[in-house]
Amino acid sequence: MTDLATAAINYARRGLPVFPLVPRTKRPACAHGKDDATTNVDQVSAWWEANPRCNIGLRPPRGYVVLDVDPRSGGTLDALGALPPTRTAATGGGGWHLWFRHDGRVRGRLAGTKGIDIKTGSGYLVVPPSIHPSGDRYRWIDETSAAPLPAHLLNAVTPPVAAIPSDLDWRNASGSCSGLVQTVATATEGNRNATLFWAACRAVEGGADPAVFVDLVQAAVSVGLTEVEAQRTVQSAMRKAAAA
Repeated sequence: MTDLATAAINYARRGLPVFPLVPRTKRPACAHGKDDATTNVDQVSAWWEANPRCNIGLRPPRGYVVLDVDPRSGGTLDALGALPPTRTAATGGGGWHLWFRHDGRVRGRLAGTKGIDIKTGSGYLVVPPSIHPSGDRYRWIDETSAAPLPAHLLNAVTPPVAAIPSDLDWRNASGSCSGLVQTVATATEGNRNATLFWAACRAVEGGADPAVFVDLVQAAVSVGLTEVEAQRTVQSAMRKAAAA
């Protein structure tokens, strides 16, 4: 059994849902991507028996957030301020994943910083001992328990309350639907489905070109929804608008 297979099984036994990634990538190697993540040891074993070289994707359980610091995008540990000891991994790309306990709505990126994303169970992480495309390993550098999210980061993690734009706001001066797409592309976690649904309804009512709906789905995926989730929301909006 490879170290990757052993690690994946150990994560599952600890109640951490995992799924396989294409070797040396972040791309899912299973039919439904992160939605297939499981703690079922038999299923996890079967995946890594089929391909022992698969990287490991992990969905953080409810009650945890992971700050993904990427120096290549300008992220730094100093930008986080003073931190308590907490579970931390060094990524294969030269960054860090810092785990904290926090239960509540979060935004996709840490406010007021560059290069620091926020990961929750709505997405996934690549975890040790996965191998980065560069050949470097992800590795744990602090395996202590996750600390509570420091108070000074709470506002930077929590999204603002976003209001859905009024029906008069969504078209630009040329009558284009680009405003709808932009609204979806900037939606924060906790508002993404509602914003996409609203935008798709407005697009249907306005007789938008079919390409607009493709753009809406892509915008929703860019802020963290899966393609399946986004397509279902758009289809639901279409049915509602048609019935009305």
